[in-house]
Amino acid sequence: MRWKAIAIAGFIAGMLNQAVPVLAQTAYTYQCRDGAEFVFAVFEGRRAAYVQLDGKHLTLPQRLWLGAKRYSKSGIAITTKGNTAVLKRSGKKTDCEIVRTY
Repeated sequence: MRWKAIAIAGFIAGMLNQAVPVLAQTAYTYQCRDGAEFVFAVFEGRRAAYVQLDGKHLTLPQRLWLGAKRYSKSGIAITTKGNTAVLKRSGKKTDCEIVRTY
């Protein structure tokens, strides 16, 4: 009986843990001056961005950066402020702006 209660509690906790971030998600499509386009999603309460860039899915940890939010990992950095972003990869920067919000 006790194992059954633990299993049910674990299942409910898992469902709640998965359901809450989905409801709190905001996603944006950015278009950059160099022609790049990427989808950028942030889940409330998490310090990471989920990015789709060049056909790849990336998780970029958040770092504080001079009043803006910066997400970076493995040579890719995205700095957001308002409706704009700067994408840096391979040592090159390009300015981007939101073209779609989900």
